[in-house]
Amino acid sequence: MNERLQIVLDIMKQNEREGLVISKGTDIKYLTGFSGEYGTAVLLLTEKACYFVTDPRFAFQAEQETEGLEVVVYEAGLNYFKQVGQLAADCQLAHCAFFGSDLSYDDYEDMMLKAPQTKFIREESYVDDLRAIKTPEEIEIIQEACRISERSFYALLDVIKPGVTEIDIANELEYQFRRRGGSGFCFETIVASGPYNGANCHATASDRKIETGDFVTIDFGTYYHGYCSDITRTVAVGKAKNPELYKMFDAVRRAKDAGEKCLKPGLAMSELHRNIFGVVEAAGYKIPHGPGHSFGLEVHEAPYITSKSTYHLKPGIIHTIEPGIYIPGTGGVRQEDDYLITEDGYQRLTNITDALITL
Repeated sequence: MNERLQIVLDIMKQNEREGLVISKGTDIKYLTGFSGEYGTAVLLLTEKACYFVTDPRFAFQAEQETEGLEVVVYEAGLNYFKQVGQLAADCQLAHCAFFGSDLSYDDYEDMMLKAPQTKFIREESYVDDLRAIKTPEEIEIIQEACRISERSFYALLDVIKPGVTEIDIANELEYQFRRRGGSGFCFETIVASGPYNGANCHATASDRKIETGDFVTIDFGTYYHGYCSDITRTVAVGKAKNPELYKMFDAVRRAKDAGEKCLKPGLAMSELHRNIFGVVEAAGYKIPHGPGHSFGLEVHEAPYITSKSTYHLKPGIIHTIEPGIYIPGTGGVRQEDDYLITEDGYQRLTNITDALITL
């Protein structure tokens, strides 16, 4: 039994649960090392045995990659969750926890169908806090993902010019990721240009052609050994058509700098939120989204920077800071970097220049 699984089992016992169902693919990878597709396995942990429920395609792979788990291929007429319910019934579990945000109602019903005597209890994830603190091995992998993304971005700059479409830019970036060892996009690349698509903070890359005077926002990241990177840069293609864009860029840059300077263990997320938003609001603008989040196996992970969060930063957390301003008819600006919280401060993991890049 590996250390991560044992910690989860210990929490399960402390909460007086006889069993625990884990269904999120990234949690299963984190806890077991299984590298198969997400959505092809479910864990049932009990005090006496731990089961890895999968289908025939992944049984051999699971046996090779996991340790301390009994690999169970779901039976004919069942599915992942009906098989989990059958195992819960076979183990005579009186009560079994599951992470409510990870399970559909249909999946819950399938478990209940096969284990009517088991009380399935919704709980908050036991795994999120574990995943928030990265190990030295995870940090090294994420650092490489960041390096691949940085080098790919600089190679991309020669492609961004008038007449090239947003989709062309996104496609070129994926090529640059792969040729440097990345595994494509870890999220759909955002390429947002001009006064309208540029004002969509989560824009979809379109067939709009870049024009002289545009600001172009690119939010990008690649997988490396299953872990993400997440960077955003806004670049100018020639002199901006609207001088307001320069004021927006200055406010965003100063806001990111204000957030960066206060990073340290013990900092409350609410205070970090206040420091970032304060700069933007003092300049007369608003940020319509959260200004940062942790990441790892997923590009968005807890903890998040919010005004109400009581979470305090800890060494080993890797976090983004990403203020942005968006004005329909003018355009948008966002800058984002990745930071590792250390014992006495922080280490910036992404080092693309903070200055406005004009092409």
